[in-house]
Amino acid sequence: MPGTILTTLAVLVLMAMPAFAADIQISTENTPSHFQTQVLQRYAAALNAEIPEHHFDVVHSARAFSDREVAEAVSSTRVAIAAPGIWHLGQYSSDLNALLLPDFMGLEAQDVRRLVDGTVGKALEASLETQLNVKVIGKWLDLGPAHIFTRKKVIRRFDDLKGLRIRYAGGDANALRLAALGAEPVLIPWPNVPDALDRGEIDGLLTTSSTVVSASLWEHGLTHAFLSHSYYPFYVPLISGDIWRRLSEPQRKVLTDSWEDMISDGRERAVSHQESSVALLREHGIKITAPSNQERESVRRGLASRQDEMAREIGISNKMLEILAQHGGD
Repeated sequence: MPGTILTTLAVLVLMAMPAFAADIQISTENTPSHFQTQVLQRYAAALNAEIPEHHFDVVHSARAFSDREVAEAVSSTRVAIAAPGIWHLGQYSSDLNALLLPDFMGLEAQDVRRLVDGTVGKALEASLETQLNVKVIGKWLDLGPAHIFTRKKVIRRFDDLKGLRIRYAGGDANALRLAALGAEPVLIPWPNVPDALDRGEIDGLLTTSSTVVSASLWEHGLTHAFLSHSYYPFYVPLISGDIWRRLSEPQRKVLTDSWEDMISDGRERAVSHQESSVALLREHGIKITAPSNQERESVRRGLASRQDEMAREIGISNKMLEILAQHGGD
């Protein structure tokens, strides 16, 4: 019976979770002011309204897990639900690095969405579900275009990145792209970024305007933004495969339908929040520069000439490269 299943599930989840957790945790490393946290909170509220016999709770600010660790935690049922970024998932399935390759640099939101909502996204989801004990709940949530933010040096051209220590959140292709531009990529988990800036361990970071605003990183020394449009990241909503299989069909439908009902609005919130965040950066004294479209395209073409080599180095499968070639215009 569904009630019996949920009672058993609640006991199992609670046994595996820290004492501060609610019955079913939805984990994120983002702060309460970040739009992704707010989208997840709306999702939890919808689930609580539809599945009143259980309780879903968002645990933010990496108080459960960092996003780099959370996919494995979901796979092992140490947490029930999470939405880690694609840049964290390539460590489990190398094909997830495909969307970080130079070909995707500078693409608009609607162009990348066509890929992740279509054949390319389905193939990437299948690859991830094969490697981890997880189920992808539904369409991916935008984060928005990723740019370069720096502490002291003004970046006016991509050449200005040479020699700078630039933090990246994950994704081997991100590291290769930064290195190809002459920067030194430094992998640092998001919760440790403010301290790394305070101590001068990094010269800047690759992230989004919304993420900078969510942690008020101007208070930690950031002074400049270079709108590089390096790649277009997404969050992938995951649920533990064990929990998914224990739920009844009606409960599974609530999980997927509730996500589908809010994903369009969530994507719109992502875009609007990125736009408003750029304005907030200016208000807080962040100086913003951007390369010309011609320079960005020239850099993209230069990096793309090495793309096959990058793909081999980070283990992207030939099958995925073929799918990208066939369905790049989906």
